[in-house]
Parts: sequence; structure tokens; C-alpha cells
Amino acid sequence: MPIRRPISGTLRHARSRRYDLAAVSSSSFSKPRVTSFLALAAGVALLLAPASAWAITAVPQSGGSPNANAIADLYKIIMFFGIIVFLGVEVFLIRSILRYRASTGAVASRPTDNSKLEIGWTVGAVGLVAVLAAVTFINLPDITTPPNGQPIAEFAQSSASASLVSVPNPPDGKKITINVTGRQFIWRYTYGNKLDSPFSYTQMVAPAETVVVLKIQATDVIHSWWIPALGGKFDAVPGSTNYTWFKAPAPKDAAGDVYTGQCAELCGRQHANMLASVRIVTPAAFKVWLAAQKTRIADANQQSIKTRQKLTRQGQITDLTPPS
Repeated sequence: MPIRRPISGTLRHARSRRYDLAAVSSSSFSKPRVTSFLALAAGVALLLAPASAWAITAVPQSGGSPNANAIADLYKIIMFFGIIVFLGVEVFLIRSILRYRASTGAVASRPTDNSKLEIGWTVGAVGLVAVLAAVTFINLPDITTPPNGQPIAEFAQSSASASLVSVPNPPDGKKITINVTGRQFIWRYTYGNKLDSPFSYTQMVAPAETVVVLKIQATDVIHSWWIPALGGKFDAVPGSTNYTWFKAPAPKDAAGDVYTGQCAELCGRQHANMLASVRIVTPAAFKVWLAAQKTRIADANQQSIKTRQKLTRQGQITDLTPPS
């Protein structure tokens, strides 16, 4: 059996080690001192956290679209309640550890239940969940429904296809639709539904102050479209269609503001290289770019036709021209 040292022996041991006998023999603890210590520790922890770390890890990126801003605001509200709950639990835990810690000669109480406490924390938890649910549903329309934007001619009408979500539509109906197609390991952006519609890879170009609806699809495996500053993640699923939207502010730079992201769904060996970016330009600059892109694609197609005809005449490739 373990040998228990008598109280007198403990005091003699404390005296030999130059301990404070009053601190050893007393089991009382100052409540104000505990509260001050916890407040000081929490304040130091917050002050030591660098601003860049808070900006990266504390809340989602925002600033590029109203829906991204609404997501960040909702996240901050929920995080605020989460911090309050966390600090309350930690204060209660540390207070209990210090107040009811084992002490020589102390006899611990053995309560069997506490109806008031149990009812209190049950009602508190239910009330907290109800508040968070109410706040979420109040802010949800700002995330799902785009506001009115600058009028611009629509060039990509949505075709009938299986959809996981409804097509976002502003109150005035003024929007443009860009087809976003994910495939290993690159994004393609098509500005229209015709065979000769202009397209681009890797970087999307979109007009500012305009509601841009994205029609998201995939051709091989599941990908996930995510530009954090322009809104939440949306999966690109083969055989199905997802929709999201953004409305970017006017660019600060003459060349346009660039928002970056990448595929957020593990889609294969080169998943980490499946980057994405959106360059926001003025509506006038967007029209100029769109016309120039269409011309570049047409010129490239004509050049490829000439090159193929030359290689066919030289016998390097098979003539695939159907007989007349």
C-alpha cells in the first residue's frame, strides 16, 4: 500500500524547502485572481496572433462580390458565438480544476445531480442553435440571390440540363452567363453556347459591376470551382450542372483586378496544378477583349486549316476531306 505522509510531515518538508506554509496548508483560492489570470491569458493570446494569420485563417476571403462578403459576415457572426462558448467552457473548466483540486486533508463533496445546472445548459444550447439558425436564414438571400447589376447584353442563354441548384437571377434579370468546364487539369471558359463562341483557358475575363452567372460542368471527374473572394465552392460534376454567381466591383488597376483560386476537389495526380483566376475589367474593356478573342480564335483556326492542307499535300498526314 502507498505510504501516506502525515500533515505534520508535509509542513516540515515545506519548511525545509522554504515553501510558504500558509500556501501549503490552505486550500482556498481567490476567485478574482482566477478571473484576472484568465482574462490576461486570453488577451495575450489575441495580441500575439499576427494580423496576417487572422486574415488568412480566421475568416474566408471576401471583397470581390456581395455573396462572398455575406459569407464572410455570417462566418464572423458564428465565429463570435463560438469564441464566447469556447471561452465560457474553458473558464468553467479551469475554475473547477483550481477550486476543486486535491488538497491534503480536504474532503471532496459528491453531488449526484444538479437540476438547475442541467436545465440551464440544455436551454442555453438550444437557444444558441436557434439564434444561429435564425441569423443564417436571414443572411441566406444575400448569398444565393444576386442584386441588380449593370445592364449588358446576354450572350450565353442557359440550356436545359440537370441542375443541382436553381439558376441565380437578379431582380431585373440583367446578367451574363459564362460556361465553366472543368477537366483534368485545366478550366475552360466559354462565352456563349454557339460552336464559334469565344473561349479561354486558365483565366476568365469578366466585366465589373455586372452580375455574372457561372454554369459549372465537368467532362471527366468531379472538380470543384472555388475563387474564395468571389463566393463559395461549387462542384463540377460530370452529367450535371451547378450554378453560382458573382458581381465584382470596378477594378482598381487599368489592366484589371485578378482574383485567384484553384480546384478544391481532389481530381487526380496534377490536382494541385489546376489553378484558376478571374480578371475583372470594365464593361467596355470586356467587349473589346471579347471581340479580340473571337478574332484570335478565328485566325488560329484559319492557320490550322492552312497547315493541315500543306501537310496533306506533302503526304505527311491523311487527307480526311470527304469526297464530293
